[in-house]
Amino acid sequence: SYVYNTLGMTAMTFALGGLAFWMPRYIVLFRGEGTLADVGTKFGGITVVSGLVATLAGGYIGDKLRARHSGSYFLVSGVGMLIGLPLFLGFLVAPFPYAWALLFAAEFCLFFNTGPSNTILANVTHPAVRASAFAVNILIIHMFGDAISPSLIGWITDSTKSAELPVGNMNLSFGAGVSLAIFLSGVFWMLGAKHLERDTELAPTRLS
Repeated sequence: SYVYNTLGMTAMTFALGGLAFWMPRYIVLFRGEGTLADVGTKFGGITVVSGLVATLAGGYIGDKLRARHSGSYFLVSGVGMLIGLPLFLGFLVAPFPYAWALLFAAEFCLFFNTGPSNTILANVTHPAVRASAFAVNILIIHMFGDAISPSLIGWITDSTKSAELPVGNMNLSFGAGVSLAIFLSGVFWMLGAKHLERDTELAPTRLS
């Protein structure tokens, strides 16, 4: 459970890191919508509101479903990402202002796992090593997630520059980078669902 959850969180962090860095530039330079200041404000507002609401909703639904499915925290996280994938792809082709609504919905799905994924970490680790387990998780998800995704997406964008696309094909870089990360994150979390009950039982909830 710990491994699958860390893999899912790493892919999710990769996607969110790429979006956070490149989204304003994508909307302004590639889609020709507004200014960086205006778009940055709108995107920041969408991220804050969708993140807050999704975090609360994901935790609530994960808790509610736990009585019916022992792997609910994994399932909520995985299903959220897999639903978010077509919403994000739709955002890449939808005209504005409708694209804003799809972006909000996609980010909502990407933040839906925040509560459940952190609950998994707490549930499957012994209290004596829980702080270390969280520290290792944080190191991995950022080292292989948002620390490298902006550069990778930028490299793909630069490699697609041409006379017709002087800023590069950012739809391709988002599709190859962010979309793949969203898909992999959902798959990793779905694969972890069957292990959660056993791993939770093996990790005592308190020290004797």
